[in-house]
Amino acid sequence: MKLLVLRDKKPGHFHQAEGVALAVARLAPAEIARLDIRPSWFAHDDIRKIIMRKWGRDPGWWLKAMYHIDVAALERPDVLIGSGRPTVAAGILLKRVFGVPFLYSGQIGGYDTREVDLQVVASPRSGGNPRSAYALIPSTVDPDAYPPPRRLATVADLAGAEIALMIGGTAYRKTWPANEWQALARLVAEVAARYGVRWRVSTSRRTPDEVVDMFAGLNAQGHLAEFIDYRAAGAGSARDMFGADAVVVTEDSMSMLAEGLTARRPVIGLRSAVVHDAYANEAIAGMASGPSLAILPLASVTAEQFAATLTRLVPPEGDPRARLTAAVASVLGLTPPAG
Repeated sequence: MKLLVLRDKKPGHFHQAEGVALAVARLAPAEIARLDIRPSWFAHDDIRKIIMRKWGRDPGWWLKAMYHIDVAALERPDVLIGSGRPTVAAGILLKRVFGVPFLYSGQIGGYDTREVDLQVVASPRSGGNPRSAYALIPSTVDPDAYPPPRRLATVADLAGAEIALMIGGTAYRKTWPANEWQALARLVAEVAARYGVRWRVSTSRRTPDEVVDMFAGLNAQGHLAEFIDYRAAGAGSARDMFGADAVVVTEDSMSMLAEGLTARRPVIGLRSAVVHDAYANEAIAGMASGPSLAILPLASVTAEQFAATLTRLVPPEGDPRARLTAAVASVLGLTPPAG
């Protein structure tokens, strides 16, 4: 089966598309090709929506005009996969050219989605929409790549436990005031001193330089067992951290919350007081409805509250990717794996 993955510029998006491709590959032998989706200077989101509503009937012409894509140069795929707003119109147009299923990770707004065969949505409230399925956000994390975590059932179990901290930063409708970064640094230092945990900390491309420097200072003072500076290490450098006993994520990254669960780790998300994105809130609330993820307010959380919350969480059971695999199998007419 030939898959064509449509990749926009954002790692959080194209990792989701790659995760859907891996779900297909768990169902049938797959050959994965990739196509970078880079809209033309004029084809911003609103313009793409207008074109698709009014003038998008000549798919080859509009793929060339909006994306510089020459359809004649593409090999016919069996399945199209996308994630991220720039890939919506591209996927629909390519479906019109090739007549194959188009699978999309995320919730689409502003388009006629009758030509989208599956939307993998992270909000349980949207799971009943036409041609939609609720599932954990897809990712490329393989839970079988990591040993089982230590069970952290009591405060005494925290001594020597490895906790991964993934630090994000300001994102779409997510803002982190300076006092919250200072609160995070205090929390890390206090939890390490009081409970003897070993912090493994990674920054990201969104982390402000002053925050990276703040945690580099904590590392120099001996509060961290491992520190990864994204500025030097680059993309993918934090993948091994999902093998820690628990994962802590700043809540600007829904994808990393899901990746921690996919790795079968208990996860704590740290929430900013400045939150605006309703869909993200719904998706995170859905993930937190189970026993493996909890959300705490970063500005006010104490070391005691953090420890009490972590010790009531349990690692996810089974394969967290099963719901996604079943949804993809249903759309493509394939048989999901037993169990």
